[in-house]
Amino acid sequence: MRTRTLLARIERAEQAAKAQSKFASECICFPGPEPPLFLYPIQQEVALEVKCPFHGARFQPFYHLYMAKWRREKQIKYRLSRPNAQYHKAWNASFPPELWPAEEILVEGKTWLRLKDGSMLFGE
Repeated sequence: MRTRTLLARIERAEQAAKAQSKFASECICFPGPEPPLFLYPIQQEVALEVKCPFHGARFQPFYHLYMAKWRREKQIKYRLSRPNAQYHKAWNASFPPELWPAEEILVEGKTWLRLKDGSMLFGE
C-alpha cells in the first residue's frame, strides 16, 4: 500500500515538473526574453499561426520595423550561427528547412518571397 502511494506521488511530481518546465521535449517556443527576429512581417504572421503543443502561444507579437537588405543578410548569418538548440527547434517548426530560407524577388517595386517549393509570399 505504501509503495503504491509513493509511486502515485512520484508520478504527480513528475507531471507537475513537466508542466512547469519551460522547454519540454514537445515544446517549440522561442527561448528567453529576447523576441525572435523576423526579417519580414509575413514571417511573424506565419510563426504566430504555429502553436506550441505544450504552451500554446510561442511568443508575444510585436511591431515590425523595416530592415534594409544589407542588414537582413547579416541577420540571416547571425541567426544561423546561434548555438541555442531551442531557438533552432522553434524556428524550424515555423519555417521548415525544406521551404526556407526564401528567395527575395522584386515584382513591380514590391518584395515577394519565393519559397523553395515555388510558392510566393508578400514580403513588404
